[in-house]
Amino acid sequence: MANNPHVLINQEAIEKLSQKLTLLHCRGGVVFFLVDDNTKALCLPVLKSLVAIEKFNPIILEIHHGEAHKSLETAAYLWEQITNAGAGRDAMLFTLGGGVISDLGGFVASAYKRGIAVSHIPTTLLAMIDAAFGGKTGIDFMGYKNHIGTFYMPEDVYIITEFLNSLDEQQWLSGVGELLKYGFIARPEFLNYAVLKTNDRTHYDALIREAAASKLELVNTDPYEHGIRKILNFGHTIGHAFESLALKKGLTFHHGEAVAAGILTELWLSVSYLKLDIEVLNEYKQTYQSLFKPFKFSVDDIAAIIQLIRHDKKNSAEKLNFVLIQEPGKAVFDVAVEPSDIEACLRWYIDLFEANGKS
Repeated sequence: MANNPHVLINQEAIEKLSQKLTLLHCRGGVVFFLVDDNTKALCLPVLKSLVAIEKFNPIILEIHHGEAHKSLETAAYLWEQITNAGAGRDAMLFTLGGGVISDLGGFVASAYKRGIAVSHIPTTLLAMIDAAFGGKTGIDFMGYKNHIGTFYMPEDVYIITEFLNSLDEQQWLSGVGELLKYGFIARPEFLNYAVLKTNDRTHYDALIREAAASKLELVNTDPYEHGIRKILNFGHTIGHAFESLALKKGLTFHHGEAVAAGILTELWLSVSYLKLDIEVLNEYKQTYQSLFKPFKFSVDDIAAIIQLIRHDKKNSAEKLNFVLIQEPGKAVFDVAVEPSDIEACLRWYIDLFEANGKS
């Protein structure tokens, strides 16, 4: 795996991106920008107003937005377009979008001619604090989240916070879900629920920098996720299962929303397995209920959710491995959880929102 990317924010990002495009133009390699229909309409014009990308004649690769298009079929379409453009190994792919675009674009770049350069320009809060870093790429396959993928580090990550102005409330909260994850695994100061509830975006530059630094530190220590990097998956084991089930049901459920729901359930397991103070769970439960719309499923879905969890990449030797929390800021990975306890946890989640009239 390549070294950690250069992380550039706002004015520095704008200047360095312009310099990078000038260098690529001089070298003569084909330059691509991967967008979806949303980022083409909302973010590409903003980027063009900040960086004169058109003078470098990039090829715009456009796909439909949404998790449903993070697929092998979409990857094949992009490889076809890149091939038809005559791109060699000196080509460069920039992604302009959220987690779906960076995951998909990184995967496409990693496999084309055994690897062309890729850099990410994240446009969502979630991508700016998490998805654009770490070198994980992937597509969904057979209904399983990120089932096929590679480790492939981007050269650079260009963070331009002006793109946050394009986010709707649901997309914004998706990023907040990932921020809460960092709070539980490494940065307890992120668990300032009063600040998160205000939706005041002016202070987020510092949070973005700190979250990126936390992730890159873990990635640098454990680039292929054999050990400590696994803590980044807190909230994701059940969260990914919720996300996959939503996809199968044709429901819109953003990744960070799924992580936020996963955090709630995995804190419940943490109380049982690691003796987490139940007040930590209760405080988060109140925040979750005030910020997020809960994921709706029934008792009849529990077996399918557990089956999805069985395909989680952290499992080994038939053990269902979770990241759980001993206390805020102290995560434990590879905690083997019994299926019966997962079922109990999911039943608690259902009962919680039925009791509050929200499910």
